[in-house]
Amino acid sequence: MIIFASSPHRWILLRSLAHASLIFSAVWVLTGPVVLHATEEVPDYWFVDSLVKVFPDDLPKEHRIARPLLVAARNSHPSLQLALRVHKRVDGVTAGVEGWEKAAARSIGVQIRAVGYVVVGKNTTDTPEPELLRSAPALFPDVLLEKFPVTLEPDKTQSFWITLSIPGDLKPDDYRGAVVVRSGEKEILRTPFTVRVLSVSVPAQQTLRVTNWFYLSDRQLQQFYGVQVLTEPWWNLLEAFGRVLAQHHQNMIVTPLTGFYFSKLALVEARLGTKGLEYDFSNFDRWVRTFQKAGVIGYIEGSHVLRRKEDPEAGGPLKVDIYVLDNGKAVLKSLEPDDPRAERALSEMLSALHRHLKQRGWNDVYYQHVLDEVDDRELSTYMKYAALVHRVMPGVRTMDAVHARGNLDMYEKSCDTWVPLLGSFDDIVPRLHRHEQSGGEVWFYTCLLPRGKYANRFIDFSLLKVRLLQWLNFRYGLTGFLHWGGNYWSPDPIHETEPPLGSGSDSMLPPGDAFVTYPDPERKSLLSSIRFEAMREGIEDYGLLQQLQSKNPGAAQSIASRMIRSFTDYVRDPAEFRKLQLELLQELAQ
Repeated sequence: MIIFASSPHRWILLRSLAHASLIFSAVWVLTGPVVLHATEEVPDYWFVDSLVKVFPDDLPKEHRIARPLLVAARNSHPSLQLALRVHKRVDGVTAGVEGWEKAAARSIGVQIRAVGYVVVGKNTTDTPEPELLRSAPALFPDVLLEKFPVTLEPDKTQSFWITLSIPGDLKPDDYRGAVVVRSGEKEILRTPFTVRVLSVSVPAQQTLRVTNWFYLSDRQLQQFYGVQVLTEPWWNLLEAFGRVLAQHHQNMIVTPLTGFYFSKLALVEARLGTKGLEYDFSNFDRWVRTFQKAGVIGYIEGSHVLRRKEDPEAGGPLKVDIYVLDNGKAVLKSLEPDDPRAERALSEMLSALHRHLKQRGWNDVYYQHVLDEVDDRELSTYMKYAALVHRVMPGVRTMDAVHARGNLDMYEKSCDTWVPLLGSFDDIVPRLHRHEQSGGEVWFYTCLLPRGKYANRFIDFSLLKVRLLQWLNFRYGLTGFLHWGGNYWSPDPIHETEPPLGSGSDSMLPPGDAFVTYPDPERKSLLSSIRFEAMREGIEDYGLLQQLQSKNPGAAQSIASRMIRSFTDYVRDPAEFRKLQLELLQELAQ
């Protein structure tokens, strides 16, 4: 049994607009507890669907699941919440799962964390009020805290997030256990639940490509962890990060070659040799092996060979960061793309990298970025450098965020993996599929947008919008997902969830767009969020849908089209989601 959580942050009373759910995490319908009225000895407590955000002013039985029963696939990570509310402060509170009635259930992994609250100062703009959970400024549940004990404050509801890890070889059966909460050594409540494991398994081999961009330079990490790049503590920190990402099904990591956004980190080094510049890939190799060991790679995502100014929204001339000889030394310089040294030096470096990838057996898992979010003025430069990459790295796939409303015929020649912005291609999906039919890939990304009625993972949106992102992947045949903000933290991520993008920018980001994890200096790791947990379960849904597609395409498409009717018309009621999710599991169980 694994037990985690943490002491709570400050609370303010808020009113939740989250809708009640009747069927739970890969479908909770548990033989639920009789909810007792709080006394000094026993708190109010009730199970809540993990697609519902629990606020501190939620009252007893609000959003309560009357009969919790979890119907789950093997090799999955279903979750649920236990809400507690007391009238008198209770200190030293811990929680765990005990009393499994069948010995086999002891192989089920259990992780319990307290849901912490973060400040949303301003709601996501350009979004109808019904799409927002409540008005800002307000506290919203998001961060998952990894330390017990916690304190239950009087007349403030606290949620515990319970994650189960169902083994892939667990015998299909009903498994009954109990969530036990103690104050110190004293048991203050014990409430039973049942997990019904079906003869269905989330595929062990994940086909969906998933990348959240993480910024791992001194600029981002030193303020929280006190480590410097390329030191042993830094490498250890990267491996710890990688384990958290792999647990949440991220299978790709953006890898700086000679730099990356908001970072001067260069993993490729150069020196003067007997025949000119020689390239040193030892740090690149250690990076790859570190994330392979952690389980993230998967796939290697080479950083962009063209970049703009430090602030991406600032525009301005493009640059190529590349090594050149200067007074007999290898120097990393930023050159204009039309500087004749730029193409020559980049060709030499990428050719050396390509040879190295082939020697290591990594050529087939490597993607190369050229330039992010190309605009029309940059298209000719983009095409020239994309052609360069294809010429010197044959067989390597290029990938970039492309404008779906741009000249797609031009991208057909220059970009193998298209990553358009969600909300920009609603009526041209068949055109995207033609790119796939010709051997390309099409993913989608989110970054500041879309808003309005679209799904996204902003903190003031419902968790169902997060869960359905990967249903969109299946529904529209998009084979990957990219998000720019894995850890673009503000100096105080708990209280500043809308940092400006880049130094000196007045443009505040939507709440939570900049990061889906939180720093954890104490454990030298990452804290997850309830949004990251919902995303993990959505990725597992994608795997199950793909599995059903191979066995019964009509059933898979029927379920997906009833869940996602269009990009802006989709299931918004957790109870309706659970019914369709149960149908998916039952179809596979047949």
